Amino acid sequence: MASVVRTGRVSAIDYKRGTYQVTYYDRGQSVTQTINAVSNGEYRMPEIGQIVSVQHNSNGQAAGSSMGTVWNHSNRPAEGFRGLYRKEYGRKKGQAYCRYDDNTGVFALYIDKRITRICNGEIYDEAKGAASFVAKKQMQLKSAESSVSIQAETGAGINAGKNITLEAGQVISLEAGGTISLSGEELKIAISGAEITIDKTTGGITIKSPTKIELRAPVIQEIRG
Repeated sequence: MASVVRTGRVSAIDYKRGTYQVTYYDRGQSVTQTINAVSNGEYRMPEIGQIVSVQHNSNGQAAGSSMGTVWNHSNRPAEGFRGLYRKEYGRKKGQAYCRYDDNTGVFALYIDKRITRICNGEIYDEAKGAASFVAKKQMQLKSAESSVSIQAETGAGINAGKNITLEAGQVISLEAGGTISLSGEELKIAISGAEITIDKTTGGITIKSPTKIELRAPVIQEIRG
């Protein structure tokens, strides 16, 4: 028995079952029986009133299967050109989508609010070129149970417009194969009430201690006051 392809508007949806009904206005507003939406492991139900294409296995409205929505004057693509693949996730075009341009080889993912990735194993991202992470507001890198490592072949830099704070529950260690350089208007080291202050302007060194000050070395070359 030959199949028949018809076009109608979605009139009822069962979101839990992934099915809907279609009304054919060109056939006296006849309504189909329940039609299974296209699956292929993907859930995306049409909207009430959207035009869909349906394939029937007979001339009646029974045993129909949905072929999906169609582009028309009321459902136009957000953009279109040769080599473009674009998938809309949101109800409105441009709200959430991914796109791939075969002409440039660029893949883009856009979400208007938040992206959440949850993985029970590992997440591994690799770039043969440069990689950039830019945030307009706060950016946080945190390991809940282990450590965080930043490694580079040549150099690593941390720049801040105002403050940089280093805190550790136990030890902070600075190691270098060459020189360790600390520069600023004033350098202050404070431990348990004792302070060592170096003033860049005067070059003076001030040592304060709530108890006593001891200088220990095999040979003390010179102390000037």
